[in-house]
Amino acid sequence: MKLAKLISAAAFAFALLANPAFAETCCEKAKAAGKECAHPCCVKAVKDGKVCEKCNPKK
Repeated sequence: MKLAKLISAAAFAFALLANPAFAETCCEKAKAAGKECAHPCCVKAVKDGKVCEKCNPKK
């Protein structure tokens, strides 16, 4: 019984930690919809010719 609880707890922890790694960023969602990202930080970064580090962290 303890083994089953341990396995389920480990699976839950993995799901929580892995979720951000597979999630789409706001910029990726906007691009898929054929639009530009409207977040103020992203708009400012695009004006400077960069990518917003806050919304698009290195994976």
